[in-house]
Amino acid sequence: MSETMNKSPAISIIVPTRNRPHLLQAALASIAAQRCDDYEVIVIDDGSDETQRSACAALPELADARFRLHLLGLSGQHGSGPSVIRNAGLDLARGEIVVFLDDDDCWTDPEHLARLLAAFAAHPDVDAYIARQQAVRTDGSITPEAWLPGLATRLQTQTVLALPAELAALTEAGGFAHLNIFAVRRSLALAIGGFWERTSYEEDRDFFWRSIDRAAAVVFDPHVVARHNIPDRAKQDNVTTRYSQTERWLISVLVSQHISVSVRRPAIARLNRGYAGDILRHLSRHHAAEQRLPTAAYFARQALAARYSSKWLAYTLYLSLLACMRKTEHIK
Repeated sequence: MSETMNKSPAISIIVPTRNRPHLLQAALASIAAQRCDDYEVIVIDDGSDETQRSACAALPELADARFRLHLLGLSGQHGSGPSVIRNAGLDLARGEIVVFLDDDDCWTDPEHLARLLAAFAAHPDVDAYIARQQAVRTDGSITPEAWLPGLATRLQTQTVLALPAELAALTEAGGFAHLNIFAVRRSLALAIGGFWERTSYEEDRDFFWRSIDRAAAVVFDPHVVARHNIPDRAKQDNVTTRYSQTERWLISVLVSQHISVSVRRPAIARLNRGYAGDILRHLSRHHAAEQRLPTAAYFARQALAARYSSKWLAYTLYLSLLACMRKTEHIK
C-alpha cells in the first residue's frame, strides 16, 4: 500500500470548490466511477465557511487515498478566485497530465480518463487533449454544441492535430474547450505560468489558447464525456453570475487582449483580436441604445481598431457625428 501511495499517478485531477458540498459530491462520484484508476484528485476548498468545510471533509469519496482535500485560506474568507485555486492545484499536482472538473459539473463517460491516458501514451508529441460535453440549463433543456463545434462536425473519430500546421482546425472551429473536457501536460501548464490570476472570468479561455499556442500536437476526441450545468443567473453562487453583462463584456475584451500579447502564433493572436472586436461592438451598441453616445462612439472606435470593416467604419463615423452634435447642444 505504501508503495502505491508513493508512486506518482499518471493523471492529476484538480477540482475547485467553495460552499457547495452537495454538488461536489456528485462531481467526485463521477470521478470515482472512472474505469481508469491511475489518478489523484486534488480538491481545493477556497474559503468555504466552517459548516460547509466540515460537510466537504465528510464526503465518502475523500476516504479514498487518491482523493486529497486542501484548504485554501481561512474558513469564511472572501474567495481567492478560480485562477488562484487552479494554480494551487497545479503546484500540488504530481501527475504528468493535468485535467480539471468544476465542482458543479460531472463526467458522464466512465471511459474518459482511460481514453485520454491512452491517447497521451500513444502519441508522445501530444501536449493537450480535447473531448466534448453537453450543457444543461436549469430547466433541464440541453443546449446545442458550444465548444469547438466546427471540430465536432469535421472530425468524427479521434484525431491528432499537428501544430502549427493544423492550427486552423482549432482557430476556425468556433469557441474553445471548456476545462471539464481539456487535459494538458503539467510541464506545459507550468511553462505558460498556469492560469492568469488577474481575472476570475474567462480564465479558462485564456488558459486554453495560451496552452494551444505552446502545444506541439493536440488530440481531439469526439466522445461526449461531461455534463456542464449552466449557472442560474438568478443566483450568485458562481463567479460568472456575480458580474453584470457589461462587466462580462469588459473582462472578455481584457482576456482577449491578454491572449493576443501572450501567444507566439499569429493565428491565435488574430482570432482573439477579432473576438475582442466583436465584444467591443456589443458594448458600442449597448451604450448607443442607452443614449450614451460618447461612450458608444469610443467603443466603436476600439472595435474598428480590433477588426476593421467598411460597414463598421461608417457606423463609427455616424456615432461620432451624433456624439459631437449632442456635445454641441449641451454647450448651447
